[in-house]
Amino acid sequence: MSDTFLGIQPIFDRKQRILAYELLFRGVSGGFDDDPIGADAATSQVIVNAFTDIGVERLGRDKRLFLNLTTSWLTSDLIQTLPPKRVVLEVLETVQVTPALVEAARQLVDQGFTLALDDFVYTPDWDPLLEIARIVKFDVLGDDRAAIAAKVASLPAIYRPHLLAEKIETYEQFQDCIDLGFELFQGYYLARPEVLTGKRPPANRLQSLRLLARLNDEAIGLQEVEHIVSQDVTLSYRLLRFISNAAISQGRPIQTLMQAISLVGLRTVRQWAALLTLGSLEEGNPYSFTRSLTYARFCQLVGEHHFNQDKDALFTVGLFSNLDEILLIPLSEALENLPLDPRIKNAILEHEGLLGAVLVKAKRFECSTPPPDVVVPGLEEETLALYFLEAFAWARELQSQVESAIIN
Repeated sequence: MSDTFLGIQPIFDRKQRILAYELLFRGVSGGFDDDPIGADAATSQVIVNAFTDIGVERLGRDKRLFLNLTTSWLTSDLIQTLPPKRVVLEVLETVQVTPALVEAARQLVDQGFTLALDDFVYTPDWDPLLEIARIVKFDVLGDDRAAIAAKVASLPAIYRPHLLAEKIETYEQFQDCIDLGFELFQGYYLARPEVLTGKRPPANRLQSLRLLARLNDEAIGLQEVEHIVSQDVTLSYRLLRFISNAAISQGRPIQTLMQAISLVGLRTVRQWAALLTLGSLEEGNPYSFTRSLTYARFCQLVGEHHFNQDKDALFTVGLFSNLDEILLIPLSEALENLPLDPRIKNAILEHEGLLGAVLVKAKRFECSTPPPDVVVPGLEEETLALYFLEAFAWARELQSQVESAIIN
């Protein structure tokens, strides 16, 4: 497990109520010092940390999230998977306004995203974006009332966006900005940035590398992607976390990985996998993954031979049944923010229903303190033992491939 960091700074209204947070990059130390990482990489880390490893639900469901974007991010497909009613896209002052950028921004606005212009200094080049931007941010650091008024006056009268004053440092500046028509406020006078911390689960090297390599093949299909992702509990977990926080599932409970991957789409999976795997291929406890895979394959085998309609849901139950061991947090906490069907969560946490009963059978073959036995009609213990041995051999084969990949 490695630490992850996300900087946040509140954005206030006139009554000093928090309406939103700006999401900020913070390096490996979690501090606020400058970091040599590039702008694109910084945005990548902010998105991964916010929507996967830390979770924006920690900031409340009613707060807007301001996200700084470079040109390449504004024109990427992955941005379109974020929740448009919650995310405000900040166009950095360093971008070059081109027809392609304007068209990409228009499409995002049409999809429901709010566009903001950061550290704004007016020139006619910005007119195409001013036509669609709802928020303009002015940097008022060190400015007196006259200087702030001049910045506001530089905005052509035909545009009427909401004005946000950033880097407010004094009470006088705050009052001047209110008097000059600003509606949103940010700065040290109101609140300094804070750092949220989280844990990034260890990645399975082989599956990460296999997925990235295969995704470069345009002929790959969703079924093969599902096959690769399903063999790595960490990739599966982080995919579901991303789907949940990005609101892709739209409140629909998910029962299988194929359903999750289908919701995201192959193009997004390609970008998502690159974000999540590059730079995070550290080793975890090898047997944690083996156990998850063994349980998943065992449950799936039971489904294939006896309950075919539930075989994929059974795989999901087995795969996530020991997330607490992998993530080093309580199992209920690990499952809380995954958009899984309640039937699956209850099977994992309470061993409810058929899915829970099959999971109990898996655990009783291995756990030093197994749960109380349950009866699953039509299943003989000898048959189940063979399933478990087959599942364990399958999981160990994958683990040996991981070890071979690391050595080579």
